[in-house]
Amino acid sequence: MNLKPAWHLLRVWTTAATVTLALATLAAPASAALINEWEPLDLEGAAPKATLTVKQGESWRDPTSDAGMVWINGGCFPMGSPPRADGRETDEGPVHEVCVTGFWLGEMEVTQGQWRRIMHNNPARFRKGDAYPVENVSREEVNDFIATLNAQARLNVQFRLPTEAEWEFACREGGQRIVYPGGSDPARLAWHAGNSNGGSQPVGLRTPNRLGLKDMSGNVWEWVQERYQPGYDQSASRSTPGHEAFYTIRGGGWQDDPSALRCANRGFQSLSSRRSDLGLRLAASPKTKEKKTKARQTDLKHMPF
Repeated sequence: MNLKPAWHLLRVWTTAATVTLALATLAAPASAALINEWEPLDLEGAAPKATLTVKQGESWRDPTSDAGMVWINGGCFPMGSPPRADGRETDEGPVHEVCVTGFWLGEMEVTQGQWRRIMHNNPARFRKGDAYPVENVSREEVNDFIATLNAQARLNVQFRLPTEAEWEFACREGGQRIVYPGGSDPARLAWHAGNSNGGSQPVGLRTPNRLGLKDMSGNVWEWVQERYQPGYDQSASRSTPGHEAFYTIRGGGWQDDPSALRCANRGFQSLSSRRSDLGLRLAASPKTKEKKTKARQTDLKHMPF
């Protein structure tokens, strides 16, 4: 009987065990080896999602965009400018009584930093910092920005653009008969052609009006909701002639003379227009409850089968 040495048997057993272990490893699901190798992606610049209950009558700051929103009590006021007002243009009349309900309006114009938090891009021409107003944005891009913000925000309010009446009411510090928001000296309250050094400036550096709103005049023009019509006469055409609809802009900008900074002044641009002196200011209102309709029940006894 030919017995093999013990050390030889041990080597054979060790080799077999190694092969068995290797086969078991190969047979294991590939996903098991990957479980601990993938870490959650950190999306730099992604806007945080936070819940906030907004109360009417109170100002607040949006946790998603970081925009400060000021409550504006509603009221009625004479919108437009009288025929003999200094700097008046024909589309500012006739003066007519308008009433607005309470709403929120952005304390300042939307900045490049706030735009980047939501859209992850920066369309501005003057990319000098997050505190500068976003500009060079078309009305179509503004609509996308607001829709994206509303989709991300967990709020009981809805962001939107202000109506033209809301904008002028707020500029006039609650509908007062004033020419400029925040005083009578354009150099102190706004960035315009005489002091802007040929470009936009950081938001919030000029004197606010009595409602706490800053840069209502100057720096960049601001889109509002309505299509432009060349006058407040209801019989007037609701858009200027052309292939594209024109929408109203308000407030004047960094390259305008002081006369363009008046609360009653109006401008217009097409949906796709981009200008280095045109941006936006957010407005907000409470969400309306959608009516849920019950599904119609069908009586199966009367079905032909």
